[in-house]
Amino acid sequence: GNSSLGFSALVPNIVFILADQHRFDAVSPLASTPNLDRLAQDGAKFVAHYSSTPTCTPARTAILTGRSPWNHGMLGYGEMAPRYDVEMPETMEALGLRS
Repeated sequence: GNSSLGFSALVPNIVFILADQHRFDAVSPLASTPNLDRLAQDGAKFVAHYSSTPTCTPARTAILTGRSPWNHGMLGYGEMAPRYDVEMPETMEALGLRS
């Protein structure tokens, strides 16, 4: 359980949606996205954000590790990433979350 980590017994549900290469006008109010709108209405909506790299591999690795592309080493599409000391799935599992 979570109690050993100092968290309450109630662990929130987290839905992490990662959609590649969406421009600012690919979602509401500039496009029709009723399902995403419903999720945003009942959850957290991040309206001020950026990606330090506009390509998917470095950006995804940054999300996975919490490191900037210059610190995680994935600056392009070349090599496969190594295992990192800290990765989001293992961290979330340690908090009592499952996927």
